[in-house]
Amino acid sequence: MTTTFRWGLVGYGDLSEKRLAAALRDNSKSTLTGVWGRQFARTKDFAARHQIPGAYQLLDELWDSGIDGVYICTPTASHYEYAMAAMQRGIHVIVDKPMAASSEECEKLVQAAQDADVKLAVAFYLRFHPKMQKVRELIAEGALGTITWVNIVCSGWYNPGEDDPKYWRVQKRFSGGGGALSDIGVHRFDLLEFWLGSAQAQWGSVQHLVQPYEVEDGCSAFLQLPGGAPVHAHFAWNTKAGMDRFEIVGSAGKVLLEPLLSPELILIRNGEKEVLQFDVPQNAYFAMAEDFVDAVQHDRAPLCDGTSGMRASVLVEDILKAAQ
Repeated sequence: MTTTFRWGLVGYGDLSEKRLAAALRDNSKSTLTGVWGRQFARTKDFAARHQIPGAYQLLDELWDSGIDGVYICTPTASHYEYAMAAMQRGIHVIVDKPMAASSEECEKLVQAAQDADVKLAVAFYLRFHPKMQKVRELIAEGALGTITWVNIVCSGWYNPGEDDPKYWRVQKRFSGGGGALSDIGVHRFDLLEFWLGSAQAQWGSVQHLVQPYEVEDGCSAFLQLPGGAPVHAHFAWNTKAGMDRFEIVGSAGKVLLEPLLSPELILIRNGEKEVLQFDVPQNAYFAMAEDFVDAVQHDRAPLCDGTSGMRASVLVEDILKAAQ
């Protein structure tokens, strides 16, 4: 590997446009040298606008271009194919969330990374927010006491037209089968694990209440943490009166994140309320890319490694099974 880590990008959609190109190109540890997408005209236009020297018509051309790592940002159903192809060529991989269309595919990707001796990560970028790091510190130091209850709600309105580039999210064959749960729920479930360990699904319910598409427009779940505390979770795309709340209650206090990505963290302990303020990263993908490159250079696991993506997918599948 050269001194500057060379990234390739698979996919030129909205996230690549707004966040990824800059994060891979401009961070302190790497540069973005090539991009591939299904439509070559769009690939060339994207490369020109984002100062990417290589625009490739064939995916094999990107694999053979000398890149060290690739970020895969395409519809979920294609993640497995692209990630597997890259790792079999010795290329390190970050996959957008959910990591793959099934936990079985996730498990195969984790094994393939081990076999090829490459790094695999999933884009759980929320772990890099200073506020999320602070919550982990508070729990670890016992500021909340014994955890007794967690409440997670993330709801809003999402009903893309068939001509919307993001319409694939509501089509089972492209999204990996899930709607609100697998799109917005996995980020919250990953934070839950990051802070409190792997939860087990006890009960689930999917709803088709408002929206016309084939994936669910709402999902509710009851989980249990390793210590026995209950977790109530609800994710939905069927209300214009949205909510984004993450609340962790313990025997000695609680933390409240509402909205999750706001600058504020409310901490209540010993009967006193504190409002802690944090900078919200303008583009958290910078820190994720830098962590990944550092993991490659120092042969350690990325902060959001492939096993994190696999466990999130297992939890989603367990909830959907419980809802049947």
